[in-house]
Amino acid sequence: MKSLFTRLSFWEKALLVLVALYLALWPFESSVGFVYTLRVILEFAVYAIGSIVLIRLVYALLRVLIRRFLWRVRHRMAVAYVLAGVIPLTLLAAQGLVGVSLIFGPLAAFLVTSELEKRSEALFALADSHAWQLRAASAERRFEIGRQFVEDAAEVYPGVMVRYESPTATVAIPASFQQAGLPESLKNYRGVVRRSGKLYLSAFVHSNSTPSLLLMYPLSDEFLSDMIPGLGIVGRRETLGSPRQAGTRKASGRRERPIQAKLPPPIHPFDWAVPWPAQIPILEWESGDIRLENALTLLTRPSAVEGLLFRSQSAEFNTMAVTLSKTLALILGVLLCVSTVVAVSLSRTITSAIHDLHVGTLLVDQGDFSHRIAERGSSQLTELTRSFNSMTASIQRLVEDSKERERLEAELSIAQEVQTQLFPRSAPQIDRFEIVGVCRPARSVSGDFYDYVQLSDTRAAVSFGDVSGKGISAALVMAAVHSTIRTQLVGLDHLAGEAALREAVSGLVAETNRQLCAGTAADKFSTLVFGIYDAPTGAFAYTNAGHLPPLIVRGSETQELDISGMVVGAFPGPTYESSSVHLESGDLFAAFTDGVTEPENPYEQEFGEARFAELLVREADRPIDEIIKTVMDEVDNWTDTPELQDDMTMLLARRL
Repeated sequence: MKSLFTRLSFWEKALLVLVALYLALWPFESSVGFVYTLRVILEFAVYAIGSIVLIRLVYALLRVLIRRFLWRVRHRMAVAYVLAGVIPLTLLAAQGLVGVSLIFGPLAAFLVTSELEKRSEALFALADSHAWQLRAASAERRFEIGRQFVEDAAEVYPGVMVRYESPTATVAIPASFQQAGLPESLKNYRGVVRRSGKLYLSAFVHSNSTPSLLLMYPLSDEFLSDMIPGLGIVGRRETLGSPRQAGTRKASGRRERPIQAKLPPPIHPFDWAVPWPAQIPILEWESGDIRLENALTLLTRPSAVEGLLFRSQSAEFNTMAVTLSKTLALILGVLLCVSTVVAVSLSRTITSAIHDLHVGTLLVDQGDFSHRIAERGSSQLTELTRSFNSMTASIQRLVEDSKERERLEAELSIAQEVQTQLFPRSAPQIDRFEIVGVCRPARSVSGDFYDYVQLSDTRAAVSFGDVSGKGISAALVMAAVHSTIRTQLVGLDHLAGEAALREAVSGLVAETNRQLCAGTAADKFSTLVFGIYDAPTGAFAYTNAGHLPPLIVRGSETQELDISGMVVGAFPGPTYESSSVHLESGDLFAAFTDGVTEPENPYEQEFGEARFAELLVREADRPIDEIIKTVMDEVDNWTDTPELQDDMTMLLARRL
């Protein structure tokens, strides 16, 4: 019982507690006065929390039913057909109705604003014609003509506001309009003006030689509703409300004027009355500001706008349009029926194929890669079945390939560790001499190599080179070169004289070439710089077999060492010469591979040997390990990419 209670949700626990309290207080209701009030409160709480629990249970039940119902692909396809067919068609029909309103509404509003502009021009033409009459009259008769015009306009146009202003006097109707100040923006404006909350059509004519004349005709409800007969009702936004309110409106606040007759009758049940705002520019009399406002509203029907558009078309054209619409509707209905039948047939085919695939995936999940699905018909589902069968046959091969790849990666890791052991771990301990080498492989293993071996307390052997190619094959050749050179270093510590050192150096390189030609493929060769440094004399005897010329940095100048012969391992019979150079105190010896000088920036420009030499001269006074780090950082910044384009190897030595 306790475990069942703990499995309940918070709301279910709260409901049980409230019900228990409600029942526990029932025996005390007649003896204790406040218990009744407390039980009423608990009853409301039980109803509220019970409703929450019930909603949660119904929601959970619906989720279970939906999940079980939609588990079958057939049911999902049925729901998809409803969502992709029925609902979009319904929304399309609704969108069509809305679209009609969105098309006809602005069109009707345009007709309203056009008619309003036309009447504004007519009012201005009336005022302008009178202005011409004033210009033609003599100065003595102008005021009398203007006054007579004001009186006649007030009689002909009820509610009109007229103001005639001459240099000698001003006359206006109503009389209060005589002293009203005119907005400055009114001089260059014709259109609708709002004064004291009322809208007027205004026409203002003025010049330096002619008295000014201002006409303001009120936009009354009668004037607006009769502006476009047959289209609908035009009214101010605050007075023309919804279609239901348009049946009757208060004209003066006391009596109601029926205007429903001015709204065209509907031609079908969906021909609803649609209110649409008309945006017009309005000049505020008090502030002089001009802004666009939706001050007018047009209440019309789509059929009225359509009739206005097609009124000029022939009867044959209208008949053809109706016939075409009915034909398209009939075709649409037939296509819906046919598509439903085809959809049911296709769903059966699809669901059976998916069932077979479901069974096949379960067997594959259990490790049975020999299962094959029967191929039926000729369709994309058949191709999917064929692909599944091909996939099961390929999975085993992929598993085997994955195991083989793991084995190769393990071997490559071992090769990388072995190659790391080939590089020297410590520098020779020779007085006034320091040497450091660094190799950064572009892949897991490198074809570049460097080595330095202490032959005696005053003598060290240095080798440096670059094997053709990359990867494991280059690393194997590099190991062969390394071991070949090391096996020939015995006895070089007892040689006396610079000539003997040079002869030994060239002989060692020639023997290395012979052994590589005998033990490696013809396309595998290596560049090689080998030399012996003698500390007492500062002589460095060397042979350069096709490698980039090492540099000697002395002060602000650099010197390239000679290339003494071709690469090793390519041909068995070449001869190699040797040279020697004397290192002075502070001289810096630099050997490098093309991975330092040939990397390109995003503009395909190489870092270059000249830039490398300048960098060595600039940094020559720093510790050699810091010089190497600076050079490699500069190359990385030059390429602007985290990946190396080639193996990057450097060796620096300095006589102190």
